[in-house]
Amino acid sequence: MTHIIKHTNPSRSLAFMLLLLVLLTSCEDFVDIDPPNNQLTSAIVFEDAATVNAALTHVYGQLRDQGLTNGGVSGLGYLLGHYTDELTLYSTSQSGIQLFFDNNVLATDNTVLSQWNSSYNLIYATNNIIEGVKSSTGLAEEDKDQFLGEAYFIRTLIHFYLVNLFGDIPYIDTTDYRTNSTTSRLEADQVYQKMIDDLVLSKSLLSANYGDANRVRPNKWVATALLARVYLYNENWDGALSEATEILSSGVYALNTDINQVFLKNSTETLLQFDAGISGANTIDALTYIFTSGPPPNSSLADYFIDSFEVGDARFSDWMGTVSNGTDTWYYPFKYKLNTNTRTTQECSILFRLAELYLISAEANAQLGNVSNALDQLNVIRERSSLAPVLVTDTAALLETIYQERKMEFFTEMGHRFFDLKRTSAATSELSPVKPNWQATDVLLPIPESELLLNPNLKPQNDGY
Repeated sequence: MTHIIKHTNPSRSLAFMLLLLVLLTSCEDFVDIDPPNNQLTSAIVFEDAATVNAALTHVYGQLRDQGLTNGGVSGLGYLLGHYTDELTLYSTSQSGIQLFFDNNVLATDNTVLSQWNSSYNLIYATNNIIEGVKSSTGLAEEDKDQFLGEAYFIRTLIHFYLVNLFGDIPYIDTTDYRTNSTTSRLEADQVYQKMIDDLVLSKSLLSANYGDANRVRPNKWVATALLARVYLYNENWDGALSEATEILSSGVYALNTDINQVFLKNSTETLLQFDAGISGANTIDALTYIFTSGPPPNSSLADYFIDSFEVGDARFSDWMGTVSNGTDTWYYPFKYKLNTNTRTTQECSILFRLAELYLISAEANAQLGNVSNALDQLNVIRERSSLAPVLVTDTAALLETIYQERKMEFFTEMGHRFFDLKRTSAATSELSPVKPNWQATDVLLPIPESELLLNPNLKPQNDGY
């Protein structure tokens, strides 16, 4: 477990300021970063556990506030909710979101460029931490293991979202600007293998314990959860089942029987969530989705999504809010219910929760022909949602039921819906009836045009752009 040093001294303050400079200078385009001009910086920063801890805290804060995983209008939940069939856009002032809603994203789109650059900037900052920690002579070995385990996890998480958005991408594992400025895209299968390698290493380095009770930094089980997801997406059913089973049998986590408890800060089924940053602050997600009068000022849940719920599903009544003007009724995601500050923080944006591991286990079991086991895991989630257990025995029908359950469980969470449609080859059949501009090539976003101009090795552009 990482040692948190409480006292401060002038040299540590200087190290922290130098560290912040390193992180801020990574906010240039990742293919255009100048060589470091002060080698002393790393020597100071990475000899002290407190400053390295601060570096990682900064990265998590960026992921929460500006990265693909943020709960705001530039995050995956909002962007891909409009891109698929979860959200309907009402605002006339969100031109960037309009392009996603219309499935008319362009290679010159600033939103796409921002997400590409912010992701690779954070990867660069994470690589800087990995290289600095590896070369440190002052850090205790247990601190090194914790820091490296977290950094490998972060690097994989960001690459996971990038490869599922853009397809073939560079896997950046160095701060060498010469290498990065001429990097080429790897085939997605190669990216997955690098993610697996990083996660296996991360899992071996991280402790099973959390650094604090709020579960805001990854432990061994969080790395295991992402590895289970990566194996699932890569159709390694045995690997996905093995990793998911480790977590489900660990006894560390437990599903909330009351689904209104799922998204609270102290939920027993949360594996990893973002620190709110300020005491009393709650989630960006609630600020993004909740509205109080109609028609919606920005977005609402789409009618065709609302119609997907089974009668009696507790998620319909408990995870959605309603607004009516007496004539029409609109629905909004109400998983996070607090859109104002409270005396103490009560809700934090969740990145990984136990329900996903049940459904990964169900899907992997179904793919392996273990129908009875798949039904057991699936029905745990259904029964928690006040739904009757399903009894289907046909594998194809069982898988469709699992995909439907994922749709209702993870709506507007980090792009799950889009990624599920894409990996199961169902995007076109599901979206073209309700999205007039949908084309088969929309399963990938375009590589930003400015990136192709800076580095021709990133060509060719994705099909359709």
